[in-house]
Amino acid sequence: MAEKHTGILTAGGNLMWRHRRILGWVFTVNVALGVSGTVPAVKELKRALGHSLAGGQLFRGFDLEMFRELLRIADINVYRFPGISNLVGSLPALPVSSYTLAGIFAVFMLFVSGGIIETYLQGRRRISTGDFFAASGAFFWRFVRLALLSAILFAVLGNGYLGVEKVADYLGDKATADQTGFIIWLAGVILLVLLALFVRLWFDIARIHAVAHDERRMLRSAQTTFDIAVQQIGTLLWMYISISLVAGLTLLVAFLIWTRVPPTAIWVTFVLLEIVMLVQMGARLWQMASATVWYQRHQAASLSLADSTALWPEEVTAPDPQLPLYPETELPPAGA
Repeated sequence: MAEKHTGILTAGGNLMWRHRRILGWVFTVNVALGVSGTVPAVKELKRALGHSLAGGQLFRGFDLEMFRELLRIADINVYRFPGISNLVGSLPALPVSSYTLAGIFAVFMLFVSGGIIETYLQGRRRISTGDFFAASGAFFWRFVRLALLSAILFAVLGNGYLGVEKVADYLGDKATADQTGFIIWLAGVILLVLLALFVRLWFDIARIHAVAHDERRMLRSAQTTFDIAVQQIGTLLWMYISISLVAGLTLLVAFLIWTRVPPTAIWVTFVLLEIVMLVQMGARLWQMASATVWYQRHQAASLSLADSTALWPEEVTAPDPQLPLYPETELPPAGA
């Protein structure tokens, strides 16, 4: 069974790498939007904090506690912190701008998902740029409906996490063991993470099904693929968990490296973070490619089973033991 999972992951990785130009496009758009959101913030921080003794802790070294204090205090003494008072008025706009650009990137990814899946379904054959964006536009609004359906489920899981916290705190206070609350919280988080992964893979397969069959009814596509995902939950969860672990391990290594980078090494930090983003995007495309490979194999196996069932006679009638095995024939007369 493990070899089967490994084969799908390997095939998905090869498929993603064969069409690596998609990863290049996605990464380029992400960098462009990231720079667009970062440069104005850097300029504003430099103007407000660059010539301040207290601001130097933020601008040159980024003191997290100082930044939290800056966000918390609404009325700052201008004489003690020159330039910071002008920054406070613009600080609320910085997160809004970042969230806006993040939303634009999410919409972009939703738009190109149709083209990505169409490319992966073609396997080794490369499609033109026009066909790629034609598929993206054709399935965009269908995928918007799927995204809204999945958002409802993710919202339910988010509220479930709040419930897990309350239950863990309540039982932790009532129990005599100190670790009871933490164990309950950890078990609840693991369960919610598995459910979130299931929702993600379920709707990935729903999108693949929609592109493969040109399905227009997204609710029917979700219902059809839900049965498939439940039946194959072990294989699919193993695929997504394995890729997520690779991405998480990479993120952990990058974080450990970042903690040892000097605060003044801005470009080293920038390159490190971009490598992290590249790996995370590659892992996401790896999941989609692996799901596409799995879906094609599953469909091929289902069709083969259906063909073999159709060729097998539905009902075989046993011979009557009272009748002779061979029909009696009249023998010709002797000498004829």
